[in-house]
Amino acid sequence: MNLVKIALSTFLSLSLLATHSAFAADDKVSAATRAMAEIMISLHHYPSDADKDKLKKMASETTSSVDEKTIAQALLNLKHKAADADKAKLEAITKDTTAPAALKSLASILLSLNHQPTDADTAELKKITK
Repeated sequence: MNLVKIALSTFLSLSLLATHSAFAADDKVSAATRAMAEIMISLHHYPSDADKDKLKKMASETTSSVDEKTIAQALLNLKHKAADADKAKLEAITKDTTAPAALKSLASILLSLNHQPTDADTAELKKITK
């Protein structure tokens, strides 16, 4: 009977660890996504010149995903708010069931941005940078 309890508790423990690892793998955040979140945390009205240089590089990198390039370009076009030309593309990212959660958050924050991120947005962005 003790052997069954030990085996069962070991099995359950391993199952929980495997489940946690699967979620962690889904939440991997790329360097580009992390960098854009960092830029957005310190954002006031529009990106700095140094941040614009980083964003231009991200937008042209072959390793950046299409969604990352879209968000980088939207940040480059940002003047207090997302440009009208970028809104439909950002909205599409937020509705894309295959897009990573971090990118959906960046797109959503950009869509609602008014001069700078809210405190709640900043908290979400900080989670992405970790």
